[in-house]
Amino acid sequence: MPGANRLRWLGWVALLAVAVPAPLVLGELQLFTASRIVIFGLWALSLNLLLGQTGLVSFAHAAFFGIGAYAVGLVWLHLGWSAVIGVPFSLAAGGTIAFLMGLVALRAVHLYFSMLTLAISQLLFVLAFTAYDFTLGDNGIHGIELPPFLADTSQVYWFVVAVAGFGVLALGIVWRSPFGAALQAIRDNRLRASFIGLHVRRYELAAFTVAGMFAALAGSLFAIVNRSAYPGLLDWTQGAVPIFIILLGGMFRFYGPLVGAIAYVLLEEVVTRETLYSNLVLGAIFLAIVLIAPTGITGIVERVVGRLARRPSPGLTSLPEPLAETLAGEFEPSTRDVET
Repeated sequence: MPGANRLRWLGWVALLAVAVPAPLVLGELQLFTASRIVIFGLWALSLNLLLGQTGLVSFAHAAFFGIGAYAVGLVWLHLGWSAVIGVPFSLAAGGTIAFLMGLVALRAVHLYFSMLTLAISQLLFVLAFTAYDFTLGDNGIHGIELPPFLADTSQVYWFVVAVAGFGVLALGIVWRSPFGAALQAIRDNRLRASFIGLHVRRYELAAFTVAGMFAALAGSLFAIVNRSAYPGLLDWTQGAVPIFIILLGGMFRFYGPLVGAIAYVLLEEVVTRETLYSNLVLGAIFLAIVLIAPTGITGIVERVVGRLARRPSPGLTSLPEPLAETLAGEFEPSTRDVET
């Protein structure tokens, strides 16, 4: 749909136009909200590589997010290095643990795969919760010191946008690459994908590893913004956040989780501020999305744009009378044709 493609490009341009100069017009609290949107958008995009493109339902994505946060905290706490060094280190930590977890979990399929990811992620949560000598246990790591160039809130925001922009670009390349097309083939029909020569488990393991890497990158940015890392980030219940964001924005579109992150963070803040029953309200909204709009916000917008694009122009709904008579004469069967 040309109209939908133009809308996507306009959306990307508008997103950049709003995100980059945001510190010039927003206050400190608003910048914190904007940073959460960027971080949650990257987190949801990484999960959508599994959920939307590969068809794998993983309950371990909160664990990778927490691993990324702890990568920043532990580098600062035990090695005395700058917390920023933990950001690239989170990619290696998240990818390594995701690869090892995938080797075990991908021995099963469907529900059994999901349950294995849940079990392993909870094991990681318990380790972070109880290893007082290494992770400070249930107290968590707080007061992480940032280097001087991140002393200001606006500088932290721009750092988050720059790193998350790298993650979004990398995931976008993966999404539209031949590797991404192979993942879609596996999602649509695993058996048929194996028949055409794809090694399904290897592709799934690669996707699981990449998704874990960028989920950990999002977690490292969370630790930079909040200057803390704690076991609750690894809890499997936190994994509902990126799933909700994906369904809210749109699962089968690359930019859907970004739209969903904007809607989720703003909606969460409004609901939390206006009512004591925020979880109840958010749960009702989640149920409504699943039942009424399963394609999410982006699906609704694209459907509306597509209908508008197919609507005939008002000037061509009827032909001028002389032109109509001429066309009618052109297609009127002649006497010679009838006699023949």
